[in-house]
Amino acid sequence: MKKNLNRRDFIKTGSLLGTAVLIGGPLAGNLLSSPIGQDLKFASVESKDRLRCTYKAVELVGGMGKFVTKGAKVGLLINAPSWWRKKGSFVHPDVVLAVVKMCFESGAAEVQYLIDPPGTYFDISKLKDKYSEQIKSIKGCSGNFVSKEIPRAKSLKKVEIIKEVFECDTFINVPIFKHHVGTNMSGCLKNMMGLNTSSTNKYFHNGSGSKGGYDDVNFLSQCIVDLNTLRKPDLCVMDATEFLGTGGPAGPGLIMTANRVIAGTDPVAIDSYSSAFLKHKPGEITMVRMAHERKLGDYNYKKQNYKELTI
Repeated sequence: MKKNLNRRDFIKTGSLLGTAVLIGGPLAGNLLSSPIGQDLKFASVESKDRLRCTYKAVELVGGMGKFVTKGAKVGLLINAPSWWRKKGSFVHPDVVLAVVKMCFESGAAEVQYLIDPPGTYFDISKLKDKYSEQIKSIKGCSGNFVSKEIPRAKSLKKVEIIKEVFECDTFINVPIFKHHVGTNMSGCLKNMMGLNTSSTNKYFHNGSGSKGGYDDVNFLSQCIVDLNTLRKPDLCVMDATEFLGTGGPAGPGLIMTANRVIAGTDPVAIDSYSSAFLKHKPGEITMVRMAHERKLGDYNYKKQNYKELTI
């Protein structure tokens, strides 16, 4: 079953701005522009063309050249591991293609997966053949994990984590927004668990002594927040084009579409904003509230400079 999100379900910055987004066109872009000289914390762009949508979202927050300099090594964390196979559970490859293309166009010397997608990942993309060279240029995950202690952690004191996340010049987090049975949603903050070994992630679910993987949501959420203190992504690019509205993280479940890509530098604000797709209020998701309290970002995204645009 598939459900399209009505645009009226999106959070607006005001009734006039909401109307502008609903009708689209140049008026929406003008009304939603941030004040001159002030950077956008994030941009949410709607389009059925995922490649174009991703390009525009990144462009609005400064363009990839703002984050990737010539000769840079880029670490790419995408939520598309081999065990996510159900529709709506993983980032669509067209979003990844756009990110990779922009990195190389900005002069990146290397783009490396921090977790490998399955070998057939790009087969669902109609752009696979057109951009085969870019796909072949992505370096695979090294599989080299290091042990790291987390200063001032409340629950997660140590992790085994992929070492390149600390060695890359630019770290780009590419999650999919979706429902999650434990934390209610998965997005920028939770996607960071993809950097860890499976044994570390088992601790997130059972380290408090809980019998089930999601019995202690507060502990799980706090571990996620502790992990996010190790290295903040330089850029987040969230796929909210088509996603699980129920049955997450693995599915199957209700498939919902927002046809949106959200790019920015505040993972807490992006998660808070996108949680509204599942009818959550700012700060209602435990890990988002905890991350806000830890000053990893601001869930009061309405007070920040952001932009919604339909193209």
